Amino acid sequence: MNLEMRLGVVGVFQNDEGLVLVGERRREMNSWQFPQGGVDAGETADQAVNREMREELGCDKFEIVKKSENMISYDFPTDLNSRIAKQFRGQSQYWYLLNFKDGDGPDLSKADHEFRAFRWLSVESAVKSVIPWKREAYIKGLKILGLLNEDR
Repeated sequence: MNLEMRLGVVGVFQNDEGLVLVGERRREMNSWQFPQGGVDAGETADQAVNREMREELGCDKFEIVKKSENMISYDFPTDLNSRIAKQFRGQSQYWYLLNFKDGDGPDLSKADHEFRAFRWLSVESAVKSVIPWKREAYIKGLKILGLLNEDR
């Protein structure tokens, strides 16, 4: 079976201390990642990042600082047994650097409950905390956004 890639977006929020926001997935303890999601039919990537961040973080008061010009792709592991892995081979995502406005931030009470918790980590710690098969995509995305040194 030759599955297609899922078109998506990734939102990387950075605070004034240079830390980035990661969420712990609700169904998988100690599975941390940046908020992300798919681009719906008829939707632009910019529209998708606004919708996805509102859904996953419960807030929509943020600004786009930078967007990757090209998508970053990764394949799902062949043994991944999830609904999305049965529909798609992997994901091709636009990466966004985002900043919260007016002191806003994630609000789990308003979010769609994909995450059980959020925390701010150093960029290096965020890379280490993501599941291994996404790590290379994270390194590429963070380099493009200027948050990770090119010689890493």
